[in-house]
Amino acid sequence: MRLLVVKLSSFGDVIHTFPAITDLKRARPDIEVDWLVEESLAPFVALHPGVGAIHTLAFRRLRKPPSRWPRLAADTWRLRSTLRSRNYDLVVDLQGLMKSALPARLAGPVSGYDAASAREPAATRLYGRRFAVQREMHAVERTRRLLAAAVGYPVPDRAGRYGIAVDGPSDPGLGLPTRYAMVMHAASWATKLWPEDNWRALLPEMARDGRGIVLPWGSAGEKSRAERLASGIPGAVVLPRVMAGTELARVIAGAELAIGLDSGLMHLAAALGVPGVWLYGPTDPGLTGPYGEVQTVIRSTWPKAPCRRRICTDTPGGDCCMRAIGVERVAEAVRRS
Repeated sequence: MRLLVVKLSSFGDVIHTFPAITDLKRARPDIEVDWLVEESLAPFVALHPGVGAIHTLAFRRLRKPPSRWPRLAADTWRLRSTLRSRNYDLVVDLQGLMKSALPARLAGPVSGYDAASAREPAATRLYGRRFAVQREMHAVERTRRLLAAAVGYPVPDRAGRYGIAVDGPSDPGLGLPTRYAMVMHAASWATKLWPEDNWRALLPEMARDGRGIVLPWGSAGEKSRAERLASGIPGAVVLPRVMAGTELARVIAGAELAIGLDSGLMHLAAALGVPGVWLYGPTDPGLTGPYGEVQTVIRSTWPKAPCRRRICTDTPGGDCCMRAIGVERVAEAVRRS
């Protein structure tokens, strides 16, 4: 049997899918599993040994400006041909959005959430089979249950296992400290960011016992922030380039601690079993928190948190949820980790 799972994005959502793939391969090792994903996230999908062919979509890169639309149309037509040539027995949209349901249909008839379970109920009109999955459930558990229902195997009682493992860093050119903590200071929403002055107050304490600090980045703005945070901190290293897939996973796996925000890097660190301390303001850790052992969540005490807002005008700077997380609370959690 050949199966295509569709989870295009985001980074965290892709990592959340790994336990479902692990469940499936344990229950039905005979099933060949392929994955359709946004091209930038393909290196992370490749971390899971249970995934065969990885098909990519370039929607994010080609949707703007309109002059790129002919290229997008041509790429979509080629993707349809590739997917149809694989003759999938089953296609499961694990995202429940129009942006995932439409490309899933390129491969053939699709299964997915029912209208009460999907994030965008309109997407379910494109599904041939629909399954009810409780919405107020952690994203990992929702995905495990949908895939099990669509394929037809019982969800294991034990907590889901990510099923990935990598060695520590192997490139001496990175200049990493012998012991280090990963500081994951970036997030996709401005409202998820912890104020830089708070980071500047915390990092010297983290470095006092000889532990180094490693700061990753994924854009020019994030690199600039990483350099500002590292300035004057003994043993602080800003990664020399943007990393993805196995290269980034190895750096994270070598850390003795990770600390940061609600982001894809947080989920990857949890998947790799790195102890973590995570700061939550506008989002709900009950739905998208770190899934795994030795993970500590610090919730904002701001009255409106979690507000689920990407943009906030309640206070100057719009960082009210995250600014309500004090440095000493975080420092205490780091000391206990």
